[in-house]
Amino acid sequence: MPLIDTTTLLKVADRAAYQFGQIESLLATINQVGNGYYFTIVSETEDPDVEIPLDTPYYSVDQDFKIAFCARYGTLLPTVVGAMEGHFNRWDNSVNPPVVLQKGGWDGYCQAKNARVSYYFAQLFYATNGYYMLANDVFSESQDQFAELKVQAGPVLNYTDGTNYGNGSDLNPANGTFYAATQLKIVVVSMGVVDLDVTLTVKDLNNNLTTIDVTIPGGSTPGTAIPVGTTADRFLDVTTAIFTPFGSTGTVGDDMTVMNLKERQIAL
Repeated sequence: MPLIDTTTLLKVADRAAYQFGQIESLLATINQVGNGYYFTIVSETEDPDVEIPLDTPYYSVDQDFKIAFCARYGTLLPTVVGAMEGHFNRWDNSVNPPVVLQKGGWDGYCQAKNARVSYYFAQLFYATNGYYMLANDVFSESQDQFAELKVQAGPVLNYTDGTNYGNGSDLNPANGTFYAATQLKIVVVSMGVVDLDVTLTVKDLNNNLTTIDVTIPGGSTPGTAIPVGTTADRFLDVTTAIFTPFGSTGTVGDDMTVMNLKERQIAL
């Protein structure tokens, strides 16, 4: 009995993640204050005949449009999570003694296959099961700034620290604070005509300090993104940056950010 292949599983996970993300976006829109929540509208009447019978039920309605509640009880999306767990837990009788197809469920599969799911999927998983996936199996859907680099008079390279994804512990929960290590990119804010060579000190996926070099081509237009390393180079944090020894120091006024390079774009 074969275990589901990675391409198929990630298509399933990404479709569910995309749908969850769209629901979350819609809920953010319809949850705007506007002319006031139901509870505040009736409370502002200062009329006890209005407030007393309406406050409690209207407050409940105001609390109703929460993504975890809506996804779990208003859709069948939890079936995507649960049915796959059923697949993982089937017995493989082709070996002796028989074993389950995949120990550890979704997390076990991701770790065995070196795969990661979207944070939207991780939120759906939490809404379904009431506990978190492991952060090392989940990539961020946000545009996260790890650092800002500016070339200033001297020249000197000014480094401003930003976010990080934690220490890479196998026990970190995917709760929106911790994520799997990510490939990085440098995004140009402004750039002169001279190349800029920088060496980033980073923490790898095992939380070990290492360095990696990257060149930002002179004349790069604002918004240009330069990948740091390859898809195999994934990091948890950027701790500092210097001019690469014997490299080009760019132009005073060069300005750029170090961002996460999202692992893949989820889609239906």
